[in-house]
Amino acid sequence: MFKRIYNHKYFKFFVGILYSILFYIGYQEFLYGAYLYAGFDLFEVRLEDTYWKLYTLLLIIIPIFFYMGVKQISSFLSIFIYYVLYIPIVITFYLASDNKAEYIMFLQSLFCFGMSLLFLADRFGNVKVRIALPTGLDVFKIVLVLTWIGTAYIAFIYRGSLKFSSYEDVYIQRSATAALGDDLFTAYIGAWLANVFIPVSATYGLFSKKYVYFFSSMLGSLIFYMATADKSILLFPLMIFAIYRFLKNRNLSTAFSAIGLGLIGVMIISLIFIRSLFSALFWMRTLGNGGMLTNYYHKYFENHPKTYYSHINVINAISKDYPYGNNSLGQMVGREYWSYDMNANANFWATDGIASIGDWGIIVSSVILFFIFIVFNRIGSSYNKVFLLCILIPYTSILLNQSLFSSLVTGGGFLILLFLSLQSTLKNPYINENHNNNRSKATVH
Repeated sequence: MFKRIYNHKYFKFFVGILYSILFYIGYQEFLYGAYLYAGFDLFEVRLEDTYWKLYTLLLIIIPIFFYMGVKQISSFLSIFIYYVLYIPIVITFYLASDNKAEYIMFLQSLFCFGMSLLFLADRFGNVKVRIALPTGLDVFKIVLVLTWIGTAYIAFIYRGSLKFSSYEDVYIQRSATAALGDDLFTAYIGAWLANVFIPVSATYGLFSKKYVYFFSSMLGSLIFYMATADKSILLFPLMIFAIYRFLKNRNLSTAFSAIGLGLIGVMIISLIFIRSLFSALFWMRTLGNGGMLTNYYHKYFENHPKTYYSHINVINAISKDYPYGNNSLGQMVGREYWSYDMNANANFWATDGIASIGDWGIIVSSVILFFIFIVFNRIGSSYNKVFLLCILIPYTSILLNQSLFSSLVTGGGFLILLFLSLQSTLKNPYINENHNNNRSKATVH
């Protein structure tokens, strides 16, 4: 009964609208009230515009028409984009953009088109195109060895400075060790250890019940935290374990409503205990930043040169047209609106869209991500969806906060695709999606 209710289109509308109302309230009562200094502006006169509110709610509902359930992994990624990025952006532009109403409504419609397109990527996963390479390699053993090598390398580079910092001391530890890992090679090794080797090892270890993989990931995350004081890396194996235990035997068809209701529950609790540290982190870092930073990127690049994708190192190596020298986009926006040391990294709609070619870049960046999702779907079509979801936790986090190209390179998206495509046979019944369909032999297509 509950499954039927959760899957009903009108119930999804209800969840999306309820989530949006709570974000709308939380923005006014918490983000604007407590973090106006951080950039959460509010034009209170707009609160009286009933028709604009209804228009905004309509745009929140429209992408749901294009959500067709969880057929491929792109649906999971799109669900998180919808709740954590799309809805906050649409509402924040309504509440905080200083442009005219008609123009803001136009921008909201561009985001709506982009979100709808991302949900459509789910329909393009079962195309009969063979991507897997007939290598016969056990890629997961290779990843395990790379996890050991990466952990040993980080331990060596940061030797003498490893420290398990308390929450209050993480910024002190980061400042103390920042110079040790600022070379390009160490930066990439650290990023791939955190975003690829650790999550792949942890996930494979749990699903295959080969716990040397999981404990290796735990050791790697511990060493990385002691070196860089990055809290999220320390939590990745635990998050993967929690998702594995909770979802491995569950029907995922209710994912849209279940994720939405879970976030709604956290929103309500955090608004009740509004003065807690958890509420501050959840509302400002998780929910609020995406919309707020996208708004400021739009404001900045209305009056500053666009990059025309020269912010991508490969393109800039050819064109030499990047207009901001050695400064990143986040540094330029951060210095303009906050402080000289601020690096305001933002999502793909802001960086690969607005900063690159302006308003229509919202559509272009959505199209690029749409095709990236199709590649993920084709390569991952034979894998268990929960297995893929666990592996892609760090990648998803980076996708929500950085450019598409950073998520593919620094975030390890390319490496994950490579590893999944090289694994030509999948004997484990939990890893192999086709095993559930009683297929005797499975390959990645």
